Amino acid sequence: MMSQVVTYGGPVMKRALEMREAYIGDGKGNMNELPGWAWLVFFADFLVFFPVFLYIGYTLSHIYPTLAMIEDPEPPPYEPVDLNDDTDSVAEDSAPLNDRPIKVDQEPVLVTESLRRINRLLLTTAGWTANFRGLPCAFVLSLASGTCGLIFSGIPFVPRSVGVLLATLVTVQLSTAWTHIVISAPSSQRFYQRLPPFGKTFEATVVPIVAYWAATQLVAYLPFGLSIVLGLARWDVRNPTQVPEYQGDAVWKSLLIVIIVVAAMVFLVIPAQVVLVRVQASLLPPDENPILAFDRSFAGKVEPPVVGGKGYVNFKDAWMTFSRQSWIRLYKLIGKVLLVTFCVYMVVIAIVVPEFMMMIKASKPVDSN
Repeated sequence: MMSQVVTYGGPVMKRALEMREAYIGDGKGNMNELPGWAWLVFFADFLVFFPVFLYIGYTLSHIYPTLAMIEDPEPPPYEPVDLNDDTDSVAEDSAPLNDRPIKVDQEPVLVTESLRRINRLLLTTAGWTANFRGLPCAFVLSLASGTCGLIFSGIPFVPRSVGVLLATLVTVQLSTAWTHIVISAPSSQRFYQRLPPFGKTFEATVVPIVAYWAATQLVAYLPFGLSIVLGLARWDVRNPTQVPEYQGDAVWKSLLIVIIVVAAMVFLVIPAQVVLVRVQASLLPPDENPILAFDRSFAGKVEPPVVGGKGYVNFKDAWMTFSRQSWIRLYKLIGKVLLVTFCVYMVVIAIVVPEFMMMIKASKPVDSN
């Protein structure tokens, strides 16, 4: 989860730090020094863009889909609670109908069908900070899984991909706690106080985790494998300066690889993630209330331990209880998130490119003496 934050925020911070060496070249060996105000521009870019990228890379890309993966189109009787007010306020009663919080039991409209409805739900739940709920847990999870991955990968004869799997299994409590924080009402407990028991969590999630890991590994190696099968020219890591020879069929082969990889993401990675999230959600403690319609029994498939049940949904039932309508809703939501992300990138490019051009124009030649 935090990998997205690192991916988007890292380059912006790196650009700001690299201003110590604020020089650009003209391709002929001549160096120009950027103007002093370039510092302020890069710093302003960081202040403006980092929160935006954080919102896109964390909130839209992780929190919103997670909510869509557990919302039930036919839930049991459910009454959402506005945690900002003890009772419905006069302002809410007098507000236009479209601006009122969605009441799932009063309207047949699902919250996760719309980005606006999800945002309204989060604001009603805990204010604007709800858009970043679980962020401390996500940061610790990213740090812990990364550290464990390095440790396991450092063991002789343990492939790096297997090290990633082992790290994910070791940190199942953190990843499950993150899911619980995202889908449930705010709690006074810290995230480390909400960690589920390791044994039960491991037993419930080991199969979905392995399935999700296998899907992601397949997608990661697909481009390389397909390029070999299709005979596509590749970069030689031993000669990085050598440009591969152009082939007339390279365009359609590359396009075919992209299509296959995207299809694998859509039909393998996302379904595996859905099952994993739903299994994690089934471990939500009884005293924690979900913030949207969620059937804890998974259509009667889950029995509590007090009556001899396991207390969580298995892989098959997590898959079977996710209806066709829910799949369509989830993919539509992901499409909307991708569209918003693309639009934001276009805006950022429209701002950064003119800035850089102004810097180049205002740069001065460096005195070689």
